[in-house]
Amino acid sequence: MSTQDTVNSSRRNLVIIVSAAAMIAVAVILFAFFRLRPTKQAATEAPAAAASTGTVKFLMEQQWLIRMKLALVEEQTVARQITATGRVIPAANSQAIVAPPVGGILSGRNLPRVGQRVARGQAIAIVQQTATSAEQAQVRAAAASLSLENARLEADRRTAAGELEAARVRLDLATKEAARAQRLYERKAFSERQLQAAEADLKATKAAYDAAAKRVEALSSSPAVANASRGVGSANASYTVSAPLSGYVTKVNKSLGEQVQPGEAILEISNLDTVWVEAPIFERDLSRLAGNVSATFTTPAYPNQEFQGVVLDIGAVIEEQTRASKVTFQLPNDGRALRLGMQANVRLDAGEQVTAMLIPKEAVLEHEGKKIVYVLLSGEEFERREVVIGDEMGNKVAVLSGLNKGERVVTQGAYQLKLQELKPAEAGAHTHET
Repeated sequence: MSTQDTVNSSRRNLVIIVSAAAMIAVAVILFAFFRLRPTKQAATEAPAAAASTGTVKFLMEQQWLIRMKLALVEEQTVARQITATGRVIPAANSQAIVAPPVGGILSGRNLPRVGQRVARGQAIAIVQQTATSAEQAQVRAAAASLSLENARLEADRRTAAGELEAARVRLDLATKEAARAQRLYERKAFSERQLQAAEADLKATKAAYDAAAKRVEALSSSPAVANASRGVGSANASYTVSAPLSGYVTKVNKSLGEQVQPGEAILEISNLDTVWVEAPIFERDLSRLAGNVSATFTTPAYPNQEFQGVVLDIGAVIEEQTRASKVTFQLPNDGRALRLGMQANVRLDAGEQVTAMLIPKEAVLEHEGKKIVYVLLSGEEFERREVVIGDEMGNKVAVLSGLNKGERVVTQGAYQLKLQELKPAEAGAHTHET
């Protein structure tokens, strides 16, 4: 064989070897691709399958760490509730705006502050009235006129006293003359006509004396003009403003030293021993308010405290936009916990009985627009359960569907379970791996 043939043969062998190596490499790559692909799909699909079941693993150590608490699902027959949101308003005749009937400058020791209790009839302030120059001139003219009248009255009194004294003297003389005429008549020294003339003169003198005495008495018993003259010495005067009712000061509009006009409000007093709550109730529920309906109220300020009240009045008008009527409730407020304008959440028993499962309100969470709870399956396994919520009963809530009697739901720690379900890799910080 020639040298050229040897070279050509070597090249063919090299091409065959390279081609075989390439085919082996392609086969290895394809094998690896198809071998690993199902494993990757299984790894990605496994968490989705676990999430779709709503089952959450939560280790005992994690439960102890967050101090997890459970509550038993209780089955009870409860009254269907009517709920509404209203506000606290003053009861009738328990609020007053204090406004003086006269104008002037406010004076006194101090005005009551907001929140201070005042008693009925207690002096609130003094209004000092200062007259204008024209009013002062009128007062001086009236005083001068009264002084003139007093002088005339005093002169009349002196004249009447003199006339009374003269009448008394004449009466004494007429009395003596009548007695002398009677003696002389008895002795036959006076005629009957002379006796009758003496007696007639005595009667006339007695009548004149009585008239003079009555005139003196009338003038002496009329001191009104004199007293009035002392009261009109100045046009300046003061007026005491008193509290019209007992209660607490809820608003102060003026300060000492300010000018106040007649009828202008100085402050506002409210009696908070009894308050009203006004709340809208839908017209479909108004028929259920007949009879003895108990009403329970809660407020954002005191979420754990309940107040009891009664229906006072059901409004006669239905609002066209809301289809609700304003219902007024009356509540005792001895501790003054309820303040005017405060929001009040109203809950009424509608009389209709339903059977429901009761659980604490803190066990209910929201998930994608739905209400959920976590139910204990085993020591470290919990199940997410969608539920239909009914009315609230104090610190508990009625569940209409989704739970069974005797199951246990998570109260404290429910939110951590939700985080564990959404992000198991991050929330499950503790494992048993070594």
